[in-house]
Amino acid sequence: MKALILCGGKGTRLRPLTYDIPKPLVYLRVKPLLEYLMEYLIKKDFNEFVLLIGYKGHLIKDFFDKKKYNIKIEFIDSGNADIIQRVYAAKDTVKERFILLYGDTIANVDIGKLVEFHKSHGKLITLTTYPMKSPFGLIFSNKAGCIETFKEKPILNYWMNIGFAIMEKQAINYISKNETFISFFKKMISKKEVYEFKHKGVHITVNNKKEK
Repeated sequence: MKALILCGGKGTRLRPLTYDIPKPLVYLRVKPLLEYLMEYLIKKDFNEFVLLIGYKGHLIKDFFDKKKYNIKIEFIDSGNADIIQRVYAAKDTVKERFILLYGDTIANVDIGKLVEFHKSHGKLITLTTYPMKSPFGLIFSNKAGCIETFKEKPILNYWMNIGFAIMEKQAINYISKNETFISFFKKMISKKEVYEFKHKGVHITVNNKKEK
């Protein structure tokens, strides 16, 4: 199974760090976010990668040219394109089921269980989700306004998409020209072709300097 990694965004919320480098190459301690992700996948026996590059993609190529990983890496540059159009651009290199990931997201998702769950429902797409945490303390009061409970940054009963999506090759056939990531998934959800795999382990994403 090939791993397709989205590496083409401009990472505007991480500026000025991303003025000179693409977001997946932003360092977290001793190595870039993208390298942490790929090393995790290599440990899970992935050896074929397709990096869907765009903004300053040549720097990602240069980075891996200097590495000695015993893996196959393809690069597909779609320029300034929507996420789902980057996936569509990889249609000729994808021959079967694949995993789609964000190049700026690290998580210890149990990929074996993810794939097993995906096979069990027989649909085209499985998205991995993660529980959202409120960035604020929440107040709960009665009708009279008397505060009864205060919860400091609680885990909410909402789940967000973190990538690690398993997709069947046929799913790409549903992508329309000029379609967006959001419209594509809304369409596939309406067709009952998308299932959710809940992850509660480690999840690290870097969207701004505070998170870094």
